[in-house]
Amino acid sequence: MPFRQHHLASLSLTFTKEEMASKYRLNHCFALLALFGLLFADEVQADDAALNIDSILHVLDYEMGQCDKYMQKKEEKLASLKTLLHQSADYRQRFTLCNELFEEYKHYQYDSAYVYAVRSLRLAEQLQQPESIALAKSSLIFCYTAVGFYKEADEVNREFSVEGLTPQMLEHYYFQCLYLYQNMRDFAVGNDSLWQHYENLREQARAQVLANAAKNPDEYRRNHSKDMLSVEFLSPDSMIVRRKELLDKYSPSLHDQAVQYFMMGEMCDKLGRRTEATYYMALSAINDIRSITRETSAGKTLASYMYEAGDIDRATRYIHRAQSDANFYNTRIRKMEINSILPLIESRRYEQISRQRNFSFAFGAFVLLTLLLLLVLYVILRKKNRSLREARDEIERKARERDAVNRQLSVTNMQLQEANEIKDSYIVQSLYGDSSFVNEVEEKCRQMERKLKAKQYDDLLSVIHGINIRQERERMSSSFDAAFLKLFPDFLEEYNRLFPEEYRVCLTDGGMLPTEVRIFALMRLGIADTTLVAKYLNISQNTIYVYKAKVKARALVSKDEFDNHILSICKPQGA
Repeated sequence: MPFRQHHLASLSLTFTKEEMASKYRLNHCFALLALFGLLFADEVQADDAALNIDSILHVLDYEMGQCDKYMQKKEEKLASLKTLLHQSADYRQRFTLCNELFEEYKHYQYDSAYVYAVRSLRLAEQLQQPESIALAKSSLIFCYTAVGFYKEADEVNREFSVEGLTPQMLEHYYFQCLYLYQNMRDFAVGNDSLWQHYENLREQARAQVLANAAKNPDEYRRNHSKDMLSVEFLSPDSMIVRRKELLDKYSPSLHDQAVQYFMMGEMCDKLGRRTEATYYMALSAINDIRSITRETSAGKTLASYMYEAGDIDRATRYIHRAQSDANFYNTRIRKMEINSILPLIESRRYEQISRQRNFSFAFGAFVLLTLLLLLVLYVILRKKNRSLREARDEIERKARERDAVNRQLSVTNMQLQEANEIKDSYIVQSLYGDSSFVNEVEEKCRQMERKLKAKQYDDLLSVIHGINIRQERERMSSSFDAAFLKLFPDFLEEYNRLFPEEYRVCLTDGGMLPTEVRIFALMRLGIADTTLVAKYLNISQNTIYVYKAKVKARALVSKDEFDNHILSICKPQGA
């Protein structure tokens, strides 16, 4: 069976079982029929991927609706493992269960994965078994690397001992080293010497992975590791072929399938075959959902494809699903990736809604005017012989009707204005998410310091020192300033017109707005709640009142008129 047909078949069979259990809605049945039609075609080639896109996206849309059911099963399994862990008194069994819980949480929820990685290490140290210690430290390296704590990951790595470890354990460990040094290398872009240093360490780790993978009795893992580490040496076409062969020959886990499909999608995209890339990204996203993987890039990538293809409805659904996964998994890196594309999709969606509303309004106005014209003609023809008084009364009646139409137009215009304000406020609302994240991290630091002082968790102090709250707030402020000045490029100029020459302000050396200006920028975006402004800027409400009073005292206009002048600053046409 050709590769495409084989995997459509597996999807179709799964789809049918779920249909019998859940009683699909009618649109899902149509998607199933489409899949079976493709399944029994004589031959399906890569160029025919367009024929399958709608069907595979229907499957993905359905699976997104089943997430709660998959998560319930996942939580039941986790609860069962936790119960066994709680009941077990044997250190060896407890280590095994902690490691199982880590693997379950590894791609599901970072915070819990980290907790069980730490617990595994403590149990391994009590057991004094090199293999167990190595496995636990490898898990801890993964956790630190996943969230960008490269210093902490490197510290664990420096204390790692490879003496007496099996080839399988060495392969696992060096793969984590490869993951770490690759990220550290990418982070060092711009510093040639440091970049080369980490590149050398990455190459050493890569060589060790390949050497130990060759001894792995699992043929799939052996070939998978070899292919994963050959990406930079093989052409995209060759990589696609190798992955098809692996999927056809073996029966990897759902998560492994998701990884394979994702890389196939990336390779197709590099070759300019966007239709095939979309197909494989959808397959990857489907398997991510079925394997309850919340640490994923397929959804975000697929959302960007849909955005570029003009399918804004799907792009919106997929990016919000990706955002939900990132928030649940709770890593800053994934959240930043999502936030880089989310405003673009939301802006395009707003434009689409605005066009639809404008069309509806124009059509309604046309119908209304047509009816009014017909009514006027009818009245004129019917009452042309009436007296001047009746004609004057008719004119007055028409005037009242026009007033009613004008009032309706005013109401409609106010609604459109409110919609524009919602658009402006939404971007700021997304920035509040960053502020909340920073505040949350700051609170966690306080809690962790208290625990350190109580001598409960000695190894958490390094994590606290690795969090740079000030840097995060500066980044958040810079992102807000850039987004705001893009929307209101003339704001600072209009703001300065309200003051004498000596009190006018300009951007800081870093291109950022002064704090007092940022307060009024938030006001222009419709954020009037002083509590929210104080939370976002990390200053007290009293400080905000002091800033406002000082600024208004310097203004050329009265204090009562100052806020109205700020709110009247308009966006440029087309912004």
